[in-house]
Amino acid sequence: MKWRRYLQGEFGRYLVAGGLAFLCDFSVLYLLTEVVGTHYLLSAFFGYMAGLVVSYSMNIKWVFAYRKYDSWLAELSIFNLIVVIGLLLNESLIYWLVEFQSVNYLHAKIVTTGVILFFNFFAKKWFLFRSPVVSAVPGIQND
Repeated sequence: MKWRRYLQGEFGRYLVAGGLAFLCDFSVLYLLTEVVGTHYLLSAFFGYMAGLVVSYSMNIKWVFAYRKYDSWLAELSIFNLIVVIGLLLNESLIYWLVEFQSVNYLHAKIVTTGVILFFNFFAKKWFLFRSPVVSAVPGIQND
């Protein structure tokens, strides 16, 4: 079963972690907008940040097998840069879908999540959790 093996790998674990982060993000978005009465873009920001906490902790402890940096500060800084870019994409896409395409903000969040999921996975994998390529020549690593 190729799918089973595929889902047990990093991307499969990333989907599970991302799903939990999304539930946290989406819940905060909904509660702040519908219960508290916060503007949907501000709610989306706080939801994204709540999901970030879940995502980061699961990414470093469970999802990725290799950590490129020994320094947690360097790793967190790059992780946050990726997250900020993802956040800007998130906010922009939600705004565009709601304001110019007349999509409900919750539906816009679901669509946007799909885009951000792939961006975040590949950016994090490339910049943070990609192991170096080992050369055929002993003692030399290629990056």
